Amino acid sequence: MICSSQEPFEDGFPNGDELTPAEEAAAKEAAEPKGVVKFGWIKGVLVRCMLNIWGVMLFIRMTWIVGQAGIALACVIVCMASIVTTITGLSTSAIATNGFVRGGGAYYLISRSLGPEFGGSIGLIFAFANAVAVAMYVVGFAETVVELLKGVDALMTDEINDIRIIGTITVIVLLGISVAGMEWEAKAQIVLLVVLVTAIVNYFIGSFIPVQSKESAGFFRYDAQIMWENIGPDFRGETFFSVFAIFFPAATGILAGANISGDLADPQMAIPKGTLLAILITGIVYLGVVVSTGSCIVRDASGNLNDTVSSQFMANCTNASCKFGFDFSSCRISGNSCRYGLQNDFQVMSLVSGFSPIISAGIFSATLSSALASLVSAPKVFQALCKDNIYPYIGIFAKGYGKNNEPLRGYILTFGIALAFILIAELNTIAPIISNFFLASYALINFSVFHASLANSPGWRPSFKYYNMWVSLAGAILCCVVMFVINWAAALLTNVIVMALYIYVSHKKPDVNWGSSTQALTYQQALSHTLHLSAVEDHVKNFRPQCLVMTGYPNSRPALLDLVHSFTKNVGLMICGHVRMWVAGKLVPISSSLWAGGRVHPGQVASPSQGNTQTTKHTLIHTPKGNSELPINLTGMSLNCGRKPEYPVRTHACTCKLHAERPPTGNRTQDLLAEREQCYQLHHCAALIVM
Repeated sequence: MICSSQEPFEDGFPNGDELTPAEEAAAKEAAEPKGVVKFGWIKGVLVRCMLNIWGVMLFIRMTWIVGQAGIALACVIVCMASIVTTITGLSTSAIATNGFVRGGGAYYLISRSLGPEFGGSIGLIFAFANAVAVAMYVVGFAETVVELLKGVDALMTDEINDIRIIGTITVIVLLGISVAGMEWEAKAQIVLLVVLVTAIVNYFIGSFIPVQSKESAGFFRYDAQIMWENIGPDFRGETFFSVFAIFFPAATGILAGANISGDLADPQMAIPKGTLLAILITGIVYLGVVVSTGSCIVRDASGNLNDTVSSQFMANCTNASCKFGFDFSSCRISGNSCRYGLQNDFQVMSLVSGFSPIISAGIFSATLSSALASLVSAPKVFQALCKDNIYPYIGIFAKGYGKNNEPLRGYILTFGIALAFILIAELNTIAPIISNFFLASYALINFSVFHASLANSPGWRPSFKYYNMWVSLAGAILCCVVMFVINWAAALLTNVIVMALYIYVSHKKPDVNWGSSTQALTYQQALSHTLHLSAVEDHVKNFRPQCLVMTGYPNSRPALLDLVHSFTKNVGLMICGHVRMWVAGKLVPISSSLWAGGRVHPGQVASPSQGNTQTTKHTLIHTPKGNSELPINLTGMSLNCGRKPEYPVRTHACTCKLHAERPPTGNRTQDLLAEREQCYQLHHCAALIVM
């Protein structure tokens, strides 16, 4: 039994002395100030994930991927990415429903599952990746704006500097929206989602409306011959894996909702439902765009209305466009490139759509929404990391402001990092390593589920049952493979950074105890190895002393401990034991000098005192053996003790007095021992190995 008085920290209890999930949720709800904004699964998770997964890739790269890989392999690419994200989504759901989820997103999930070493490593690079992702999305937005300005000859200086100017203004506006509060940011996300969905619907409507003026640019109508021609691959300077590497960053937004787990009303319900539904909806839309564009647009088109074919030469024309009176075979001649078609025009969806400006609005919406989500996610994750005090000198970013505990200092830091990368103004320079950072997080989330299931910890009981430890392990391996497929140099750098941070945190040994699966597996392995050794006979070469020392409280017999330590010398085993008995529903210590050879008759045992003084009645009977003393009945004994319960026992004679009348018969030594033992059991307890 352990006597302690827990003092709650600002956020829970220290070192594993946390409340149960239900108690913690109730305590957190009671402690939250009025007016705190909490989001449901739609606004908090579904909307954020959909906006991040669609992104700019849907509008300006998906058609090019279809032209390169063909309809069949493009569907395979989308399905491969969806498999990785779905497995990660299932693993995320399992971890999120295994207990109370606080703020911190991927960092919180990994650190509470695998421990501070992996959690601290991923938390730092994941927050940094989100900060750099802000720059990537803003630069993508600025590039689109500059292209529009260039088309009307309205550049301010030159292309690079215009990207820097527009990007800086954009990130300042996004910072203002974020600092205004999560409620305003969520409203902005809803508006951006409406624009994005409108753009997608606008494309599909336009694909059913063939326009004769668009035929020279390669868009005709849905036709089986066009679909058959585009069903296979036509790689031009690319491979399957290089095309997959270009597409996969579009699928790295599945943790956008989990990253704000502290702002969700019910994370255990919102994260699984919102994340998995977002993966399903976005996957269907991507597959729909693949089949649609491959069935109505040819790979190459010149845009020249004169590239028609007469009826007399129709027999020699084999392209799908010949059916509609156009011959674009000249586009395949070396040195004669065409501007239009799936292979050549990144703005094909604008061409096909019913109203092309809406597609431009969709591109703006996709980039700005992704940038806004990353600008919010990075400070939230970093704030949770700083609160755990794993790394030095970053504690100042743990402070939150306002009723929603907004990390304003984290916003400023994220703004500074994003601005530094925006000034580079090169999208291809900052993009590759971000995907690897996200994939490293996904790999560790999947590995967390496998590790927790393998450890078979009693604390691993997720309410989400649709997961499998071996599927999670396969997902972790897939994420690692995809990292090296996308960019092996960036993947190698990511692994080096993770291992360096892991070694640092392991060396620092932070004073935290989160009940991680690493601890559970360590115990399981120790127990398994111990049982294995019990079946092995001792050998003189492997002899190590194993001593059970009945010390009582170890600090009361230091000489005995020092003597036994001289035998073990840190290579053997020394266990300090203290015998305790169960008396009337309580564990009471047994003094060897008093109870050796005797027995205790249960009486009314008082509870430990909570104050400085307590007077209580107690009945205690001791029957000695091996001598002629009579049984002693200490009925009616009152005890007044001034010692505080939390201090260890030093002496009893100076702190306790027997106020009641002593028994008429009996040995005085026995009376004094009984007096000391009564004080001992009322006020003092300790955590010892009970043998």
